[in-house]
Amino acid sequence: MSEYQCHEFIALDRPLTAQQMKDLRAISTRAEITSTRFKNEYHWGDLKAKPEKLVERYFDAYMYFANWGTHRLMLRIPAKGLEPNGLRAYFTGNAARARRAGAHLILDLHSEDEEPDYYYEEDSVSLAAIAPIRAELLRGDTRPAYLAWLLAVQMGDVDDDAMEPPVRDGLSNLTAAQSALVEFLRVDADLLAAAATATAEGDDETAFRAWVMGLDPRAKDEWLARAVDDPELALGAALHREFRKQKPKRRPGRRVGDLCAKAKEIRSNREQAEALAKQKKKDAAAKARTKQLDTRAKGKNRRGTGSKR
Repeated sequence: MSEYQCHEFIALDRPLTAQQMKDLRAISTRAEITSTRFKNEYHWGDLKAKPEKLVERYFDAYMYFANWGTHRLMLRIPAKGLEPNGLRAYFTGNAARARRAGAHLILDLHSEDEEPDYYYEEDSVSLAAIAPIRAELLRGDTRPAYLAWLLAVQMGDVDDDAMEPPVRDGLSNLTAAQSALVEFLRVDADLLAAAATATAEGDDETAFRAWVMGLDPRAKDEWLARAVDDPELALGAALHREFRKQKPKRRPGRRVGDLCAKAKEIRSNREQAEALAKQKKKDAAAKARTKQLDTRAKGKNRRGTGSKR
């Protein structure tokens, strides 16, 4: 199998300047470079720059995959719209890391697999499909951070005695971007199912709308004043964060060891159900084949009897 690597960066909050595009061209003469995107594929060699430095300086999202099994995702998010201290509990070890870089928080996620990876085929998940996670985190949706923590658990970066960080409802009803994240990072489906067992579906948009409409006039005026004073404020995201901060905690966290044991139980039950379904399908096919052969044999017997007459 020949070597293959792909680096893709996108700028979301603001386009690249002409000088920035010129600087990037100096890094690679072959890359596809626009005011919002830098992408290059390699069948030999590699990118002549550190991806983390390019993210710090130019881009808001980065995706990398190599066909020897490495997947990497980085997101640069304005720290002003987040609560970095609250997110630290989700990012631990080597698989899921978070660090401050100036006015931004950079999330760095790694997934490793020893099996050959053909992820670069046309039907693979795109960076554009995952990028909306930035906006979800800014709205206070911590599910992407929890998925990063599950990756760390899966990669063995979290001790069995550690307690899980807070998780909001909706793990069984992920957004399209969150589902793309799960696929790209290869988060174990059984581990995710185990994590979702203690959460509700989590569609709280109706409750959020009711909360906003129920704010007293003074509070609404304060929110409008914030939007006027800070034109770059994403008012909807800020309201979502405030709403979610006021929601009470539903349950205590679980031990990582217990969560993994639940995942093992789910995997065993799933594999048994799959084996049973496979056996039923095999038995049904054999039964249909036997019936088909019996029908042919009876037809031959009838034709043979007719010829003797």
